Amino acid sequence: MMDEQHIKEILQLILDRLQNQELVWRLEGSANLKIQGIDVWVRDLDITTNDHGIQTFRNALQDYIIKDSFNQNINSYLLVFNIHDFEVEVNSYGNKQLNMFDKIEIVLWNNLHIPILPLKYAKRFYEFIDRKEKADLLSQY
Repeated sequence: MMDEQHIKEILQLILDRLQNQELVWRLEGSANLKIQGIDVWVRDLDITTNDHGIQTFRNALQDYIIKDSFNQNINSYLLVFNIHDFEVEVNSYGNKQLNMFDKIEIVLWNNLHIPILPLKYAKRFYEFIDRKEKADLLSQY
């Protein structure tokens, strides 16, 4: 499990590597919830970007890549990185409804500016991908 210090170190590395790059991305998954104050276990970092962003992440973090794949069924890219023994997954969804890039907010968390998906949209995202337990958790907030 990742504690806040691990999350911060990995996000700092990612932000440093992406510095001065023009791209759209956001944190999602349990780390997104944790940063917004929900007490959840974080096993990995999940990031959503677009196809241009996939290429940018691929170049910026190439020494950490453990998987680089394209799923034709859902028209989406997946990069998996191992950074400091933690998994970071970067997705580009073929289904543009999942991106929600127009809902991104930048929050200041532990002195880092992190692009996140606000909780009400995260709830909608979980409903859309049929993750009822996460959607129910967010309903309590």
